[in-house]
Amino acid sequence: MKIRHDAVAISSILFTLALLIPVPSMLGNAWTMREMRLVIAGGLEIGNYFAPIGFASLAIIVVGLIVIWRGYIKGVRWTWFVMFLIAWGWACPILVLPEFHWRNMLPISQWPQWPPLILTGVGPQLGFTESVVAFLLMVLALALPAKTFLLGNRGTPGG
Repeated sequence: MKIRHDAVAISSILFTLALLIPVPSMLGNAWTMREMRLVIAGGLEIGNYFAPIGFASLAIIVVGLIVIWRGYIKGVRWTWFVMFLIAWGWACPILVLPEFHWRNMLPISQWPQWPPLILTGVGPQLGFTESVVAFLLMVLALALPAKTFLLGNRGTPGG
């Protein structure tokens, strides 16, 4: 077996790592499917929207892994666009934006109430560092082979 060291192979590995980072958190979210309401810090009850987000995220992760290892690694052009959609259409709004939402939308006086929620892992978000690292890995993985996918002829018949 020959190991490739080109940008597409490195990008595939980075994408795989980025997609595997949120799996434990999304499994935990999906596991809450039997609970209709969740009680969070201070006895506040919210509807359980985490289970559907967890299941949808796990499905997107599986699709992403299939696309990476069936087509992206071979340089098929349309797979770059699928991974672009996964990075900017799923990872950014589900992993990164909630991290900024909690900090920016709550008054400062309520910030001490929310660390237990974030630390216990309730919700679709990961920890701040995990979310940002997963998203930055995806952006880096998109940028590395962009020239190959957007300007090259790999993945086309005869290319």
